[in-house]
Amino acid sequence: MASAADIPVLTWEKGKEHNIVLGGNGIVNNWKIQLESLDNSPLVFKKSRVDDRGFVVYSVNIPDSFPSGIFNVVTTNAQEEGKVVAGVRIVEMSDYNLIQIPTKLFIILFTLIILISTLSMLRMQKYEKIEYLRAKLAQAPRGPAGFLYRFRDSSIEEIHRSIFKFQLIREGELLHKFSPTAWAVVPWVALGLGALVSANERLIQGVQLTPVLIYAGIAVIGLLDPFSGFMAGVGFAVVHCLTGDVSSVRGVMSLVAIAAGWFAPGLISSLYSDVLNKDSYPMIIKRFLPDVLASAIGGLVFFSAQLLTNSFADHPVPITASGYLLPALFSCLVFARIQGEKWLNKDLHQTGKNYQVRVLVLPRVVSPRTIVFAAAYFAAAIYVWTESWDFALKTAAILVVPMLLLMVRFENPVIPVLRKLQRHIFVEVTIILALAYLVFNYIQSLPIEVTQKGRMFVSYTAVLLLIHGFYSSIFDSSHREKESREMELAA
Repeated sequence: MASAADIPVLTWEKGKEHNIVLGGNGIVNNWKIQLESLDNSPLVFKKSRVDDRGFVVYSVNIPDSFPSGIFNVVTTNAQEEGKVVAGVRIVEMSDYNLIQIPTKLFIILFTLIILISTLSMLRMQKYEKIEYLRAKLAQAPRGPAGFLYRFRDSSIEEIHRSIFKFQLIREGELLHKFSPTAWAVVPWVALGLGALVSANERLIQGVQLTPVLIYAGIAVIGLLDPFSGFMAGVGFAVVHCLTGDVSSVRGVMSLVAIAAGWFAPGLISSLYSDVLNKDSYPMIIKRFLPDVLASAIGGLVFFSAQLLTNSFADHPVPITASGYLLPALFSCLVFARIQGEKWLNKDLHQTGKNYQVRVLVLPRVVSPRTIVFAAAYFAAAIYVWTESWDFALKTAAILVVPMLLLMVRFENPVIPVLRKLQRHIFVEVTIILALAYLVFNYIQSLPIEVTQKGRMFVSYTAVLLLIHGFYSSIFDSSHREKESREMELAA
């Protein structure tokens, strides 16, 4: 039995996974490890596989709500009573590093897999056409609202032709149908709100503390009108830059993440609702599955932006809520928005009002500027988490290859078997996510510490997306050759 003077005293932060390595003999297979104190229920460690030397890595996640104080790590087995092998001082989190929080890291990478794998499929002829209805406005608003209306219209028109531009116009239609005046004015209200939140030192101190209700409230504005959410992000960022609060790469990355949480969920959920509806389902499933999935993805993007903001900011938890209730509620709001827009479009048909059908056939899914920005952001994010430029640059290079493949269409290779197949976004993304989940569980079982697990999972995610990107490119070249022949025969 170890005495108190013999045991090490460790300092562990809340909200992270921590490890203890024990073993070296056959008894290790029967050990049970717990974190105990007199006043709290024990936390049970998970056991990894046994390595070649007989050692096991025991892991435990310390909840954010766990009390601070001194605890004992106690081992028990069938032959002996409890033995104290270490003392642990539980303290508040000082560094929100996602590489040490496997579940949150998995959510980030889970979302990244969905987004990049879907982008790889948008080049297919089945998905490349996007359209929506827009009511014709008999007359623009007069007075100051008319000036703001024309300013917004011209500002969006100056953006180069892209999915981003098309989705900004499309997603503004919901507010436009309700009130053209609100469509013109709300972005400026959002701009002022973002600037006000940024300037109020009681709420924000260098992207250090953002009450979650304020963050979520602006995100709801961005859900109703993503252009307004984008303007709120601009106002937030401009004030921070003017006051000198953003003085590092981490600060810039945090600003980008918090702004993305205000406008990206609406844009992405709408795009998913559209493309998922182009897949074939039984009619009873098609009534709800595409919209439910699109809503869930919108909630994931919202939550991922929150996690990224926390991981890049100087303060450990600038957006204070870390649970899953708020993203779930946000997903419900996304679903309500999708259904509301469908109801308005149906009403547009039934009332016989004049409307336009706007169509975008994607000339390309991503632009070179988007790829450069994504590569830089991937590299900086991975460096912040791992503190290794070598690992960050290599992994970022692999992650952007699927996006680079979207810039070109190849004539070869042509694989006859692939011509007979049809792609299905839901099925294909589900398979990739299932593989990622199996990899995650496998890595969690390995006898290595948490930072090594995090690196491995980031690497395997990049490899999965690379393989899928090449598959998408080959599938596209096989089907494009078939499509060109059919057009020749038709001519």
